[in-house]
Amino acid sequence: LLPTAPTAPAGQVEHAPAAGPRRTGRRIWILATLALMVMLCEGAANDWSALHLKDVLGAPASTAAFAYGTFAATMTIGRLLADRLVARFGSMAILRYGAATAAVGITIVTVSPWIWAAFAGWALFGLGLSGCVPQLFSAAGHADPSAAGANVSRVAGLGYVGMLAGPAAIGWLTHLVALNHAFVLLILLCAITAVAAGVLRTGSDRSPEMAASGN
Repeated sequence: LLPTAPTAPAGQVEHAPAAGPRRTGRRIWILATLALMVMLCEGAANDWSALHLKDVLGAPASTAAFAYGTFAATMTIGRLLADRLVARFGSMAILRYGAATAAVGITIVTVSPWIWAAFAGWALFGLGLSGCVPQLFSAAGHADPSAAGANVSRVAGLGYVGMLAGPAAIGWLTHLVALNHAFVLLILLCAITAVAAGVLRTGSDRSPEMAASGN
């Protein structure tokens, strides 16, 4: 309900925003699409990690349950450390290298015939994804301070569509290919996210060290 833009006092010239509405809107939808892809990967891990160990690798149910536990544990650790890493390296680096790490992790899950390697893969997958979504939400909030709430809601809303769609998408693919082969979709989404991380390259999204050096 707040006004969309402050009114300049009489006699004072208003300064135009750094980016036009059209450019900002396009950036928001790119962030929302990346959030959808990252959260689709999270949703797929939530529902299919344990089934992967049980049905593909033949692990006992009690052992297979640790697949999601491993993913969730590294996701939690990564979320706790993400702010410190962002302050040092910048949000773009966290998104790019996090998504790349997740791609490596899910690739290990896809190709490995060993249970211990699958655990390592799910751990890397969770660690890599852990810092990605917060950077996208933060970038949406900083893109246009006068419409921060609306922008964050767009990115979060489309992201949670991905969270819900991930398990269903993998389930549909299992009618065509084996479960571990269906995870190729997650590899592609993580790779696309890593390549597209440059969307966060703005002055407000860089680390203090980078901003001070002028890079």
